[in-house]
Amino acid sequence: MNRYFFQLLIFLFVSIYSVNAQDIKSARKIINTLCSPEFHGRGYVAKGDSIAAMYLLKHFKKYKLKSFGNTYVQDYAFPVNTFPEKILVVLNDKDSLIPGYDYLIPANSNSISGTFPVIKMDAALLDYPEKLNKITNDSIAKSFILIDTLGMKNKGFKDAYNDIIRYNLLGAMGIIQIEYKNLLYVPSSFVQDFPIVKISRQALPDSIYQIHLHIKNKFIPQYHTRNLIAYIPGQIDSFLVFTAHYDHLGEMGKGVYFPGANDNGSGVSMVLALSKHFAKLHKPPKYSIVFMLFSGEEMGLLGSSYYVEHPLFPLSKIKFLVNLDVIGSGEKGIKVVNGTVFKAQFDTLVSINKEKGYVSSVNIRGPAANSDHYPFYEKGVSSFFIYTLGDYSEYHNIFDKADAVPLTEFEDLYRLLLDFVQTF
Repeated sequence: MNRYFFQLLIFLFVSIYSVNAQDIKSARKIINTLCSPEFHGRGYVAKGDSIAAMYLLKHFKKYKLKSFGNTYVQDYAFPVNTFPEKILVVLNDKDSLIPGYDYLIPANSNSISGTFPVIKMDAALLDYPEKLNKITNDSIAKSFILIDTLGMKNKGFKDAYNDIIRYNLLGAMGIIQIEYKNLLYVPSSFVQDFPIVKISRQALPDSIYQIHLHIKNKFIPQYHTRNLIAYIPGQIDSFLVFTAHYDHLGEMGKGVYFPGANDNGSGVSMVLALSKHFAKLHKPPKYSIVFMLFSGEEMGLLGSSYYVEHPLFPLSKIKFLVNLDVIGSGEKGIKVVNGTVFKAQFDTLVSINKEKGYVSSVNIRGPAANSDHYPFYEKGVSSFFIYTLGDYSEYHNIFDKADAVPLTEFEDLYRLLLDFVQTF
């Protein structure tokens, strides 16, 4: 082999590796920033979503992306229930439980402060009607009830358990719900008239007779937030679109926040990496490339739903849309929602991956209303939602941290998406 040709190969290899290393380094930096305490979980306490939006807009400007009209911002509003003050939960006059680790307050809970008796409804009580009948409605109304179905034979009560908890059918002052798995938080657009405290089984004492708590909610009927949209002009008047949601769960009381590294700092960092790549091209791409970052996804796909009702260009001009959410792992491959619907495009992904060997597998899935692709899909837009598969399982909890998310196949998914774009 010619010595100069060999040196050129080494140079090209080192250059390519350096670009990839820079991509992953940049992605890490973005995720670290988005998941920092200063961003308050990118939710709707302390303007966490707005802080994140301002940070992301700096990248749009840095990459010199174009805007539809004179701004990258699309404003809208929705109702949200929040907990801006510190939350306190104490059992049996003992040490306070640790929020996020030992307990969570569901986001639809109302305000309550005080000390209340606890009525424990378990097999020792519920399987014996004569004992159950001794508990008066008046005592239940003044108490928190804890229902433990472990070992319970009362099938009727077990079958009704979820409704008893969800709707407080017994008319208790509040509910203590035992959680056996990770404590998952989901934001809410409404307030119910009783509180629920979800407590990890490991944090519950053997005997519980009292709960002291301070919960202060703040309901905001019209919380103003924004979608972020930018693009790179192409040669043809049609659009390829990449989307991700930048919002997360925010805070549950002062000092307790949900970082949201995998969900969805990972997807946001990928969209920014793609926007940076296309912004650096010396020649315009065949189709215009649009980058959309939505808020309100965790509230029920509200940002993307608002966008499809108020599009900045005709939805009919979208050639294809790829939504990226929870892409922080990947050692077990990727899953493609809507793969069964848009089979030709799915087969293209599979073919590219088979040739290049980017990820271990490209797995197919049918339609699902589980991320921001869905409002577009309902409007007839050809679209995928891609997420990664792996052992990383932190989700909607305080442990989905920037230093924990592995980004196992971030670079390979990045290359796969770039190759996919070239097929249009």
